[in-house]
Amino acid sequence: MEMNDLCIRDLGYFCLEDFEEIEQRGAFYVSRLKLNIRVYEQNKEVEQFKDGKVKKQSLYKEIDLEAIMDCLQSGEMVELPEVYLGLYKKFRTRLLICKLTEEQTQKRLLMRAKQEKKKNMTYKERTKRLSAINIYMTNAPDIYLKKEHVHDLYSLRWQIEILFKTWKSIFHIDQCKPIKTERFECHVYGQLIAILLSTTLMFQMRRLLLMKKKKEVSEFKVICILKEYFLSLHDAMKKQTDDVG
Repeated sequence: MEMNDLCIRDLGYFCLEDFEEIEQRGAFYVSRLKLNIRVYEQNKEVEQFKDGKVKKQSLYKEIDLEAIMDCLQSGEMVELPEVYLGLYKKFRTRLLICKLTEEQTQKRLLMRAKQEKKKNMTYKERTKRLSAINIYMTNAPDIYLKKEHVHDLYSLRWQIEILFKTWKSIFHIDQCKPIKTERFECHVYGQLIAILLSTTLMFQMRRLLLMKKKKEVSEFKVICILKEYFLSLHDAMKKQTDDVG
């Protein structure tokens, strides 16, 4: 991690100590907030003992995320420029809260219900109640990262994840038997050409489907289908080339 780098973190890698290290290196991070992490702000009305010493537990007060959520309209975003995370070690960060639409909320609740059944687990009621919002945290100041751009930027992580999933799951680019260097290079270039063609066709198919039918389709599923018809596509392209010649 170099100075001014940007790290976009998945929830599976959420760790306050890691974010602190990123900040110490002069780099930036963007992450979703785990809903079991408590959020605090500095208390303006600090309590004191009779001897004048400050009560440490009164230095911060917890922010009611549910109250903020209830005040937001669908699609509305609010920024908390300085909050503190964690019950014991208060980690300072910038928080952005975005209210989902009712359709998005129900979709998320349905997904979590499926995960509960599949993994034999139960989400906390607080987590379910907060399903109507996305909460992002970042140390990037407003001059570098406007709150309106945080969601789009974070979404890039998912696009990259889909890309690598496609390369590995469909094209098995990470698998290769021991072969000579020249053959290996041909194999890799061939795989990359196949990926390029599939990706180009996939984006065109998704664009046409959205324009004509107003429907969206999974990138991963489209490339799976294209892979099945690769030989047919090759024959069609070869025939067209021969006809032109």
